[in-house]
Amino acid sequence: MPVWRSINGLAVLLCGGLVLAAEPADRIPATPADTIVITSQSLVFKNQENMAVFDGKVAMTKVGFIMHADHMIVHFAGASETATPAQKSSAKPAPPSGRTGPELPTLGTRSVSWIEAMGNVIMEQGGKKSKSKKAVYSQHDDKLVLTGDPEVWEEGYHVTGVRMTMFLKEDRSIVESSRVVINEADGAPK
Repeated sequence: MPVWRSINGLAVLLCGGLVLAAEPADRIPATPADTIVITSQSLVFKNQENMAVFDGKVAMTKVGFIMHADHMIVHFAGASETATPAQKSSAKPAPPSGRTGPELPTLGTRSVSWIEAMGNVIMEQGGKKSKSKKAVYSQHDDKLVLTGDPEVWEEGYHVTGVRMTMFLKEDRSIVESSRVVINEADGAPK
């Protein structure tokens, strides 16, 4: 049984202004395309810092995409209404984006801006599998940046590099300092 199906942790559904406590990953019903579901063993909301911190067997799913990690932080766009000016000025700014507004998943009045995954990061999308030490997912442009010895496997090839940028909707990638092995026997991580 896959690891993400055996997680008995807390699930949070971030979608269109709705936050729901959900069943474990093996009992989560089908969700809309822009919905992100994150399961973990623990969750800490840091409202004044505009973030949610997930720890322990973290799994993020979005239609056609799964990411596992030891630790994950969801960063929300904008400052909390209760944050002081000093807190607002010290907050890490959201990456630039071409998309804003209600079409992005939200938590309360804040939209999900980006998600950081750290420690044993493994991703699957279709027939592609990848791993790295860190991944940053930008919700606004559906972009994933892998660092820390990133590797990608797909039938017929294996790619390594220093930094990989994947544009998920476009099925396009940019790899810095790349090494590609073509027609390699299936050596994808299990």
